[in-house]
Amino acid sequence: MIEVENQMHGKAVMAYGLMLLNLLFPVVVYLFLTGMWVKHRSSEDQLLCVAVNQAWMAASLSTLIFVGENILILSLAQYKSTFALISFEIYYIFVVPIFLIPGLLGLVKSNVNKVYYFPVLGRWFK
Repeated sequence: MIEVENQMHGKAVMAYGLMLLNLLFPVVVYLFLTGMWVKHRSSEDQLLCVAVNQAWMAASLSTLIFVGENILILSLAQYKSTFALISFEIYYIFVVPIFLIPGLLGLVKSNVNKVYYFPVLGRWFK
């Protein structure tokens, strides 16, 4: 029983880790996290269920922002423009920390077998 519980909590840590990696490599890691979400979104273990759902929602939102930014760059300018440089700087200075800090807190809390609810997204999981 304890071994199964530790395995579930390891998957919760992995979900937050994939969410954090998605901030650096958007879309690529998101596919792996989506597969994990499909498999464990209705888990009976509260820690795993909350971790996978929160990590997937946060990764979905950050990936959507990143893809929207790229669509905006392609429609208004080219990647070699100053607009592209400034928009990517805005993404990495403002958007990444908004998801990075709760992701790190969730990773640390799930590592010690405690449930962490994100400040805004977590209200849907309580």
